[in-house]
Amino acid sequence: MDDKIALEITSKAALHASDSLSKLTGNPVEVKFSQMRTSSLDDIPVRIRPEEMVTATYLRVTGDISGAALLVFPVEGALLLSDTLLKREAGTTTVLKELETSALKEVGNIVTGAYLTVLSDLSSVRLVENAPHFSADMFGAVLSQVLAECAARAQEALIAEVEFAFVQSPIRAHFLVLFSEEDSELVFKATARA
Repeated sequence: MDDKIALEITSKAALHASDSLSKLTGNPVEVKFSQMRTSSLDDIPVRIRPEEMVTATYLRVTGDISGAALLVFPVEGALLLSDTLLKREAGTTTVLKELETSALKEVGNIVTGAYLTVLSDLSSVRLVENAPHFSADMFGAVLSQVLAECAARAQEALIAEVEFAFVQSPIRAHFLVLFSEEDSELVFKATARA
């Protein structure tokens, strides 16, 4: 993907996500996407080891193409984000229960929705996000689960680092969009023509 187009997509998506999360929390939130790149699924260049425990919200992407999107947090980041979203003192949440996972799924929905909306608008390719799911497991297991459930044909990943800047220290995550090679080419060629 062209760097200029990638910057435009991430900048607009970050503004949409920041606005939505600020409304959700009642506090200013700044979302930043960085280091956006594409990679084959065999060689995903994220700073997460396959055996590292993570939490992830993921959802199926349908429309003119099919795939999946994931928002992956280190466990500590998910706990801190849960406290922030639920207006608790940092360190209160030690286990992610139904209320916490629901809040995290909403964040995944917001970030994915913002990104897919911008990508769809620029490419004129219809991208529809489906209901979010939650998983807590080793990163490799989560990725395998998402591929099996939502993106069996996926061969490529669009990857970005995401930072959520709340009042306290920032919370970092990884955002991945998984498509087949053909679907990826369709979207990015259409985006380049826009």
